[in-house]
Amino acid sequence: MKTISVLIDFRTTSEMATQYACWLSHETGASVNLLHITDEHNPDIEEIKKKLIAFTNIETHGVKYSVSVGKGEYLQEIPKLLLLVDADFVVIGTHGVEGVYQALFGANVIKLIQSISISSLIVQGNTVKPGDNISQILLPIGIHENFDAMIAKTAEWALDLDSDVDIFSVLKGDGTDNEFLKNLDKTKKYFDEHKVRYKTVTREATIYSVGYAREILAHAKESNAGLITMLSQMSEENRYFGNMDKTNLVLNPQGIPVLCIAG
Repeated sequence: MKTISVLIDFRTTSEMATQYACWLSHETGASVNLLHITDEHNPDIEEIKKKLIAFTNIETHGVKYSVSVGKGEYLQEIPKLLLLVDADFVVIGTHGVEGVYQALFGANVIKLIQSISISSLIVQGNTVKPGDNISQILLPIGIHENFDAMIAKTAEWALDLDSDVDIFSVLKGDGTDNEFLKNLDKTKKYFDEHKVRYKTVTREATIYSVGYAREILAHAKESNAGLITMLSQMSEENRYFGNMDKTNLVLNPQGIPVLCIAG
């Protein structure tokens, strides 16, 4: 990583997002970009930048930083600013209906991460502060065509953070099980080759649900996962693991950070 953007809306969730961005900066050597979208008609950009610096206490974190302010509709302006600052990662704080820019909650979080070409980390107000909490990563197996991107990025984070990975599969007996098992074997092979520590957990579905989020979150709680990984884009081939599942993962009640991987 070279530049980590963090979305700031002057709410407590963006304070948590700033902490994670600065933590990642120390881990990777990347600079931090504070990014804000204003809906003011005639904004004083320099004054807003001063407020962003003061709100985040960015100068106390010991990181190289920059500040960017845009004006307009956030779903349109955020992708533009991310391109302008050449960000290769973004941290987003959300908490139900009080997410970034007020409208950034639930399905709108998913709309945002699917509108950008870089990976992101979603945190909530009840997320544990960054540090040694990501000793366990949960990777749910899916049947996306670009699942290789999820395997590689999860492995990269596991190695960088010296974390173990739970490779979690749910078999529903609905005709997709063979595809799940193929990606499970592919994941194990990649992790073995790159010396990623892991264990596999494969279960038959015991919770009735349209998708997989309930089973994934139940295991995340049981295993004390510190990070959940998922692909940002929805698989057209898998009618279950759609955007509703992704929304439920992002807004998980335990506040577990979710790494949304751009495929």
